[in-house]
Amino acid sequence: MITTRLSARPRSATAKVFPAPRRGALSLDIVRDVAGFQALQPFWDALVDQMSTRSPFLRWDWVSLWWEECRKEAKLVIAVMRDAEGVPHAIAPLMLASEPDPARKHLVTLTFLAGFGDAHGERLDLIVPAGQEKELTPQLCRVFKLLRHECDNVRLNHLPEESPNTPYLLAVLQESFSRAGVLNRQVCRFIHLPASWEDYEARHNSKWRNVLRRRRRAFTGEHAGIATQAGERMTIDEALKEFRVLHAMQWPSGVSSFTTDASWRFHQRLAAKWLPQKRAWMPLLEADGKVIAALYGFVEREQFFQFQTGWERPLAKISPGKLVIRWAIDCCIQRGLRVYDMLPSDYEYKRQWCDGARWLLDLEAFNPASWRATAFHALRAARRWLPRLASATVNLPNDLQDGHKPALRPAV
Repeated sequence: MITTRLSARPRSATAKVFPAPRRGALSLDIVRDVAGFQALQPFWDALVDQMSTRSPFLRWDWVSLWWEECRKEAKLVIAVMRDAEGVPHAIAPLMLASEPDPARKHLVTLTFLAGFGDAHGERLDLIVPAGQEKELTPQLCRVFKLLRHECDNVRLNHLPEESPNTPYLLAVLQESFSRAGVLNRQVCRFIHLPASWEDYEARHNSKWRNVLRRRRRAFTGEHAGIATQAGERMTIDEALKEFRVLHAMQWPSGVSSFTTDASWRFHQRLAAKWLPQKRAWMPLLEADGKVIAALYGFVEREQFFQFQTGWERPLAKISPGKLVIRWAIDCCIQRGLRVYDMLPSDYEYKRQWCDGARWLLDLEAFNPASWRATAFHALRAARRWLPRLASATVNLPNDLQDGHKPALRPAV
């Protein structure tokens, strides 16, 4: 297993990204209303295109749909660096909200837009053009000082550790807040995609290859299996309905937030936009005349992000979960993608498929003037000193047949 940091690369060796022409000195503006948020739409994705660590979770479609479907009581506080003509050159997508966690629900938290709750993003960051972080990020980070009196704490979830913005964010939190630092560090395992499926197979031992081949032969020969994509043999709406049922088979009620009402509305709307554009993919496996496995993910900068999966449990003998991942990897190789990212959580099956790792950070800091923050931190410290249960049980689905056994306990 290779652990490495993956540097962002343009689509071709000669591709270059040029920043928008700047007119005059830049000023910091905080957008607090929906009209101001909507006015950023023409500039948003153009700036994301220039980022070092861009991801589908920072795209306009994602954040704007999240705001419409999942915001609850959140308030916009989006920081924008503008030139003299009002053109944005960098954006800090932020909001003030309360986390759903019972212990934190009374805290007003300054966090990334779509940073937690239903349909939250997985790789979030400040939107700053690559190569301009040294100049623009410290100016953009002034927003944390300006908003300190409005929040009890800061929680910046799912920040790529390799982001050039990370040291500047840590510095401003340590300067302006108390107890600032990294709360969680979560691994994201990924595959360096080769030129062919045969090349990928060759990385594994003969037992792994033979077992997967035998199950694929059973899928095609004994069950009349067909590998397809949403929108080919069935409509996108039909595929989504099938996928929701399969996902619910994998995850018991209350464990996955993907099928909550708000999250499902969000993904129905997002998939309706992105699947026809090939910005989202839904590889499907059909057997015995019905869909038995599906996988849902997103394409961004020659990378595929595996977001959710689902499969028929009664067919565990042929491992439909593994077969749909195999099909998704093959699709990525055929398209010429370079990376297959399985996103956070360290399950054993991800270790078996992947040959690389990168990390996401949850940054945390507290407002020293907030009595709620002081009380929360004191209670948390007390709980850590209290005697703990001899063992903590994490109820996860029994995916041992498909190798879905957690390698690490989920982060607190």
